[in-house]
Amino acid sequence: MTSLTLKGVTVNFPFPPYDCQKDYMSKVIECLQEKANGVLESPTGTGKTLCLLCATLAWRERFKDTISARKITERLKGEEMFSNTPLSSWGTAATDGDTPTYYTDVPKIIYASRTHSQLAQVIKELKNTTYKPKVCVLGSREQLCINPEVMKHTSNHVKVHSCRAKVSTRSCVYYNNVEEKSTEKELVNSVLDVEDLVKFGNKQRLHKSPKCLEMLVGRKSGVEPNAVIRRCQTMLPKPLPQV
Repeated sequence: MTSLTLKGVTVNFPFPPYDCQKDYMSKVIECLQEKANGVLESPTGTGKTLCLLCATLAWRERFKDTISARKITERLKGEEMFSNTPLSSWGTAATDGDTPTYYTDVPKIIYASRTHSQLAQVIKELKNTTYKPKVCVLGSREQLCINPEVMKHTSNHVKVHSCRAKVSTRSCVYYNNVEEKSTEKELVNSVLDVEDLVKFGNKQRLHKSPKCLEMLVGRKSGVEPNAVIRRCQTMLPKPLPQV
């Protein structure tokens, strides 16, 4: 594992990065620090996914550390805890002018890609890093539902209605097990892709439709994801505007 500092942010990378990877991560961090949109491109095979994940998660950790430093300073009433490391060295990532920033303001990362196979590759790359955020991988019932009575239908429209009917009447044993199993260490402390989720669901008789995922990583489970990984089509307006 290699550590390097880019734009004042310490980034952990699985191996010594190439110059093009350093440039890519620097631009990602610059966009985050400046709260600016960025359009970045790099040739196939240059590790864009890994660079994007490491840079973004490193910046997020730095953001949280900045808040921690300011909280400590508030309790010390302006005195420096470490004389050789003044508060100013932490930067201003956790402030917005005169408005204080809190832990609830730490940004949530949304990683979108075109296909489920690309999302699986994102999870694979994430597992190769030292970063272990709480991740929620969103997918449709076609990918996540394991109730055989629902999945026997060939029409996605029928699957949706069948699933909703079983959930509303509490007649899906998989759905009913969600709340009980939502705190399992294997689920909470692991980075899982869609296939991993399905395997976990089959093992625990746990159904993970989009509604169940909301329970697993939302208010009902008390586990708030740091990163949401989903297909970009679920974020775009329908129909798409004409360009």
